Amino acid sequence: MARELIAAALAAACGVAAGCGKGQGAPPPAGTPLASKPFYRVDAAALAPCASGATCRAALVLTALGDYHVNKDYPFKFVGEPAPALPVEGDGAFALGDAKHGTMTVTFRPAAAGAARLVGTFKLSVCSDDTCEIETPKIELAVPVS
Repeated sequence: MARELIAAALAAACGVAAGCGKGQGAPPPAGTPLASKPFYRVDAAALAPCASGATCRAALVLTALGDYHVNKDYPFKFVGEPAPALPVEGDGAFALGDAKHGTMTVTFRPAAAGAARLVGTFKLSVCSDDTCEIETPKIELAVPVS
């Protein structure tokens, strides 16, 4: 009984029943940033429907927080992880929206229908008047494929 209670508590803390601490956890719930620190956050924009074999896109929205702004001179990239994650085409395309926002568009082509994962590293930078922060958060996004 004690083992079952401990397992249940660990699963609740991890947000998944298995794989906690192994990098296999579930993506964050809706409304939760994909990555964040006190000076930035990355959120997923709403996903358009994605069909197996089609070219699909996901938009990652970077928001600079506080006194920080998006570093317009930084070479932003999204580096996809190898299988079983979705294969990513290229390094993504970054578009600056305003001083506080930018969008990384990641292109991929899923091979099969079902639940898929877009996983990779978003190379980004935000700056204040005093310093620039270069970050490489791991991003994981669930993508439903029809």
